[in-house]
Amino acid sequence: MSDYEAHVSEVLKQVPDADPQKVAEAFSRYEKDFLIPPEDAMRSVLRRFQSDTGAPVQSNQQSAGSQRQSMPIKKVERLSDLSADDRNVEIEVEIITHNPRTTMVRGEEKIVPYGLIEDQPWSDGGSRTRWEYKDWGNNPNIAPGAVVRLEGVSVNEYQGRMSINVNQASRVVVLREGVRTVSKPGEPVEINSIKSEGSVTVVGRLLASRKDVIHRKDGSGSIDVVRGRIADDSGAIGFLSWESFDHEVGSLIKIENAQIRVFRETPEINIGSSSKIEIFHDSNFASAEDLVARSVSRIEDLRDGSRDVEIVLEIQKMIKRDFQGKDGEAKSVWSGDVADPTGKCRCSIWFEPPFDIESTPVVVRLKGVRVRAWQGIPDITVDDDTQIEVLAAAPWGDDIDLANNVVEVALTDLSSGASRVGISTTGNVISIREDSGIISRCSECRRVLRDGECSVPSCSSYEGVDDVRLRMVLDDGHSTISLIVNKIATESLIGMNQEQISSNIVENGTMAFVQELRERLLGRKLRANGRTIVDEQGAMLLSDDVELIDADSVLAAAELRAKWGVV
Repeated sequence: MSDYEAHVSEVLKQVPDADPQKVAEAFSRYEKDFLIPPEDAMRSVLRRFQSDTGAPVQSNQQSAGSQRQSMPIKKVERLSDLSADDRNVEIEVEIITHNPRTTMVRGEEKIVPYGLIEDQPWSDGGSRTRWEYKDWGNNPNIAPGAVVRLEGVSVNEYQGRMSINVNQASRVVVLREGVRTVSKPGEPVEINSIKSEGSVTVVGRLLASRKDVIHRKDGSGSIDVVRGRIADDSGAIGFLSWESFDHEVGSLIKIENAQIRVFRETPEINIGSSSKIEIFHDSNFASAEDLVARSVSRIEDLRDGSRDVEIVLEIQKMIKRDFQGKDGEAKSVWSGDVADPTGKCRCSIWFEPPFDIESTPVVVRLKGVRVRAWQGIPDITVDDDTQIEVLAAAPWGDDIDLANNVVEVALTDLSSGASRVGISTTGNVISIREDSGIISRCSECRRVLRDGECSVPSCSSYEGVDDVRLRMVLDDGHSTISLIVNKIATESLIGMNQEQISSNIVENGTMAFVQELRERLLGRKLRANGRTIVDEQGAMLLSDDVELIDADSVLAAAELRAKWGVV
């Protein structure tokens, strides 16, 4: 009984007639069979023996209060200061995610949210520790982005992983408000609204399903899984099922309590043992044929990590590359440039294509392919010959010359979308960086040298190669994007070649040259063509063609009068 002596004593204070040995056995059963620590099981054990002996039952608040008072408070700032047996803990944390989930607790359906928390919420720098938590009381003060003080929580350890239990008797004090989510457990969401990790319920029609195998990295075996794709009127999403999945393609299904995992930039539904799948009936739901037609992707839609993609595009150029694999086997890959009316990207085919690569352009339909990004550019990977079909004609007709097609895209859409190639946008120049002008590049990898050194350790000693570039920021009134202009476009824009730029800098200095550029370009409207790289650091446009757009002052004045109602 020694392991539960303090907890048994607390029960005996309120139920003197209880058998100490049976009380200890009850705590032991909760901990070993249900993985519930004795502090969290206190109320249930107390109620049981109060009922068995006929002792008066205390209210939840009285029971919880006496439990907290009998145990010292452990105040910490860091989660790492906690151990597996800590109870009655007080700590300030930030709520990172909050996912309501319906689960069975002692035969009853209850909402038990879970998610992630981080310690040291007020610190400006340094590393924070992130743990999982469960909110057994479904506390209304817990919301994503909120900073709270947790009082009376306990630590749980399972398979070496530590987490926090926010118990029903715990107190949650809001120190900074967060954002309260409005979705309820079991309430279906639109597929196109799924952007981040969490728990969701979706209703969709099954568009594709195939068995697959995941091999464990440690070589201990493999796991049979099912991959596929489902869609609703708003969009389509891939899924990965770790459980048996035998639904037929075309079936309308409801998936409850599915977990969203984001692979690179692409969300994916994960179906596990806690998920529930059932046939859904809705006579007004779109047919599989309609959803398949709507779910055909365009190059502008491609994201790094996308799977089971269907797309129609034109292969403009393709070359064969032979190489030797890690196992010494000779291999070949066919790679090149592809395009559709929304842009351009790369494509890699890992078998001999069903067309003559010397007879491009060729229009093809790709099914079930995957996407990876290289230097920000989407690269479509075709793994076998069942995924490619040669088409007789392009569905967009002969009016568009994709070889020279440049897609006009609003700057705001570029900054918030995926990386793209073959685009054009406009904006006002609001900043010109001081490192514009002559730069020095590595003669091997072409990276810009920093203090005369390349950032790539494998590059050998050398002298840098001079080059020209401009670094600016464009703004359209809603968003901004970093702009890097290459040598040819820079020389054309400012009317100076590399030798003249170099002479100007030697004679007047870099800052004088940059100041001259600012006087000429700041506030001017500019059109830039090229490709974008969009990642967690922001959006950047690499341009090979820029031009100034002269504003029509009369038209601009008329637009302002119309906007503000000035006569």
